[in-house]
Amino acid sequence: MVVVMTAGTPTVCERFANRSTARDVPGAMTKRLTGSLVVCATAGLFTLGTLLADPQPSRSPAANPATGTTVAGLRPVASATLAIDGFRFAPLTVRPGGVVTVTNADGDEHTVSATDGAFDVRVGGGAAATFTAPRAPGSYAFVCDIHPSMRGRLVVA
Repeated sequence: MVVVMTAGTPTVCERFANRSTARDVPGAMTKRLTGSLVVCATAGLFTLGTLLADPQPSRSPAANPATGTTVAGLRPVASATLAIDGFRFAPLTVRPGGVVTVTNADGDEHTVSATDGAFDVRVGGGAAATFTAPRAPGSYAFVCDIHPSMRGRLVVA
């Protein structure tokens, strides 16, 4: 469908084979088309502006949330994921005060309990939980209180 302005009146030209016919377009339809274009253009400009003006992107392509370090292994991230799978903890490094999400791939409930009491979280089988890493840099040993043979270490740097 093509909208054409002829003598100030909008018309719609429909093409069938080798002939075309024209009919008047109701005023409401032209307003709807104009309104839709304005909304789409505004949304596009807003999205473009947000993408260009964001000084700190929400996701770093170099970050590896499974280990909490960058791909190069040089810098801890502000938030990280501590994976529990096969009754084992994955190693983790996070920034001071960072948010740690614990994901439990096992069917059994586990805890992540610092031996010095700095953090303690319980996570059900197949579930997730979060805690805040200590603000003081250092190495924090932790254990699963339910399964004491499960031990891990959180590095805060």
